[in-house]
Order: sequence, then structure tokens, then C-alpha cells
Amino acid sequence: MERHDFEQKDKHTIIEDYEKQIFDLKQLIEISKSLNSTLDYHALIESILYTCMGQMQVMKAGLFTRRDIYEPDLTLHRSHIGFELDADLSYCIPGNHKLISFLTGNFACYTFEELEAQLGGLEDIPGFVNMRPKLVIPLRAKTVVNGIIVLADRIAEQEFEKEEREYVLNIAILAGIAVHNAFLYEITTTDMMTRLKLRHYFQSALLEAKAEAAISNQPLSLIMCDIDKFKPLNDTYGHLCGDQMLKEVANTILRSIRQTDIAARYGGEEFIIMLPNTDMETARAVAERIRKNTEKIELPYNDSIITTSMSLGVARLEEDKDSTTKLLIERADQALYISKRSGRNRVSLAV
Repeated sequence: MERHDFEQKDKHTIIEDYEKQIFDLKQLIEISKSLNSTLDYHALIESILYTCMGQMQVMKAGLFTRRDIYEPDLTLHRSHIGFELDADLSYCIPGNHKLISFLTGNFACYTFEELEAQLGGLEDIPGFVNMRPKLVIPLRAKTVVNGIIVLADRIAEQEFEKEEREYVLNIAILAGIAVHNAFLYEITTTDMMTRLKLRHYFQSALLEAKAEAAISNQPLSLIMCDIDKFKPLNDTYGHLCGDQMLKEVANTILRSIRQTDIAARYGGEEFIIMLPNTDMETARAVAERIRKNTEKIELPYNDSIITTSMSLGVARLEEDKDSTTKLLIERADQALYISKRSGRNRVSLAV
């Protein structure tokens, strides 16, 4: 009788284990679908972090990842959740660091204490140490570690079980592939000098935004901008200096707009910015902010400081005037031309 009860209990346990495995596999399939539903790099990072937080029941999550294809170092992505960062510390893990080498050869999840014991201390990456992660999970594309997830502060304050580690590592495998694909897409749509979007990507995005604006009845605005007297700067100081100025201006534009806005390099020293859900007056204020911030650029060159300015044109989508995106861009470009003709370093509105 006792043996029969034991066998029944054992069968019940086996069935429960199989049911849990099936449930976990279904969850992983859904997670895979979710992670592969977007090629937007920043949106993907957020999706990975929230997925790990929900599945592992933690309150803090961050992801160290590469900034671009030529950058071997892993830097903490700005979408980290819950961590209070120390502004005096560097949150970067060098590409040749022993932590990355170890995770490459020993692909698994580790607690912070396990890593310290294996590697003999991690004081040379103070930002990582300061975060005090409870669990460290590598991302991998093929054989290369292309990211590190850090999780901290479990809601229930218990240790991570072996099954949980295996499960989150499976999530990380899916995430590593998705990050690699999104990274490749980012490269093919981004101007590598300025880190702004390429013209063909912008035109495609604008076409979609125009259609969405028509359906939602929300405003859509464009800003065309051009660096004033850029050719004389190039001729006087050389192309290396000119390239550096392009980078400075591009960074200024990115700092002056929202994450939902799209900025692209439209020509040599000409840029275009799409502002969804933005009326003309707000777009004008954004353009004015870009203009003022551009005036603050100071580029050291030998013993001198080079400054610059920007002319800008603003247009809002109007269905009776802009039957195509080309017409909308032309109106913004005409407004830019008015700024140039009126003395440069100013913002003009399309009529």
C-alpha cells in the first residue's frame, strides 16, 4: 500500500514537472515573439529588461551593451531600471576585461559573489561593482558576448534556484540574438559619423508617420536645418575639423529632442527632424532650442576655439498642401531658405 502511494505521488510529481516544462516553453515562445517583434534597438533593450524583471521578480535591472559595431566595450544602457547611479563612476566594462573573457568561455548565470570568487575581485570596474547585482546573465551572438544583464533586489528576497537560472539564461539566449539583429538593423539605417538616421530610413519613417497622423488626427511637424557657412569652415580648418563639427552638431540635435523624434542626416551639413504629435508652435520652440544650443558649441582647434550657428525651417503637415511627404519636406526646406536669405542663425516657419 505504501509503495503504491509512493508510486502515485511520484507519477504526480513527474506530471507536474512536465506541465511546468511545457508552460516554460510556451512562455519562452511568447517571449521570443515579443523580442523579435521590433528592430528598434532602444525599445528592444527596454523589452528585455522588463521581461527579465517580470520573470525573475526583481526590482532592478540593467543591460551593458555595445554602443556601435566598432566599440568592443560594454556600456550601461540608459534604459536601466531601479538603480541609483553614482555620477563619479564609469559604468563601462572594457572589451578585453577578464569578466567578458570569463563569460565568453563559461556561458552561464552567476551571482556577484560567484564572479568575485572566480575572478579574484572586480574593483577595476567600479560602476559594475557599485550596482551590486544579485544575478549576472551574459547575452551572446554566436560565440561573442554582446551584452550583460544585471538583476538586483528580488521582491521575495530569496536566492535564485537552479531552474530559474536556466530559465533566465534561455531568455538571454533569445535576447542576444534579438539584440544582434537589431544592432545590424541600426547599423544599416544609421550614419556612422553623426549617429543620426540615414535619409532613406527617414523618408520611410515619415511616410508611416504621415499615414498615422491622418488616422489619429494628430499634428506632425518637420524641422530642416543647415550649418551656417560650413564650407568656409571646412576650407579653413580642414575636413577632420569639419567632421568633428558635424558630430558636435548632431549630438546637440539629439540632446535637444525627444526619444520619439527622429533626426537624420539629410545632406552634407543638412539635417532633418521629424516631430510626431507636435504642432507648429511647439516645433518652433524645439527649433529655437536647437539653434541656441548650437551657438554654445565650442570646438578646440590648435590655440583657437571654433564656433558655429544653425539656420532652421519648420513646417507642419497640412493635408490640403502636403498630399505627399515630398511636398512637406519642400515646405520645410523653403522655410530654411528664408532663414538663410534673412541673415542665417534663425528659425523661419513655412507658410
